[in-house]
Amino acid sequence: MTAKVIVITNQKGGCGKTTITMNLSGAFGKDAKTLVVDGDPQGSTTRWAASSSDENPFPCSVMSLANLDGKVNREIKKYIDDYEYIFIDCPPAIDNRFTASALLVANLAIVPVVPSPTDLWSAIGIQNLINSALDFNENLQTRLLANMCQPNTSISREALELIGEFDFDKFETDIYQRTAYRQAAAFGGTVLDLDNAKAKEEITALKQEIIKILN
Repeated sequence: MTAKVIVITNQKGGCGKTTITMNLSGAFGKDAKTLVVDGDPQGSTTRWAASSSDENPFPCSVMSLANLDGKVNREIKKYIDDYEYIFIDCPPAIDNRFTASALLVANLAIVPVVPSPTDLWSAIGIQNLINSALDFNENLQTRLLANMCQPNTSISREALELIGEFDFDKFETDIYQRTAYRQAAAFGGTVLDLDNAKAKEEITALKQEIIKILN
């Protein structure tokens, strides 16, 4: 068993990295041994998992490695043979050595972006960091993820044009702004545990896309 390492990153805060990390890892963790690495000094993923009940614990192991900074790749390698999937929630900073280090051992980088021009402009910087990592990790794949889209509206033409300027493809699945995602954080679970069919469909579809990419 060799883990597939999935990094969730964007230099901009507020794009929903932790929400994507926890819902995806929870979805994978239901049928595969999964580890979540918290790289954010704020400890959001750790607090999320700690909010779960004893009767229904979060279905993944969660550990914080935020203090390792530029050496996290060496620590993650210690767990590669113990898990099937390792998800890494990176801190929001383009000059952060943690993210650069994590990308060295990643199979897939997911870049959540809010589909608005200002958010997309600020996300361009992460492209340079990922492209630099490709010099050392040629197996790294990257996908943009349109996150927190507004229900009942399509992604604006202007935003789609900006997404087209990135070097990376976009997931076919879009994640919409739904109260279910906030509710999942409150009880330390995922939207798969809630009665929200559309949110479940989104996370399930995204999971299937990731499996296809990694295989």
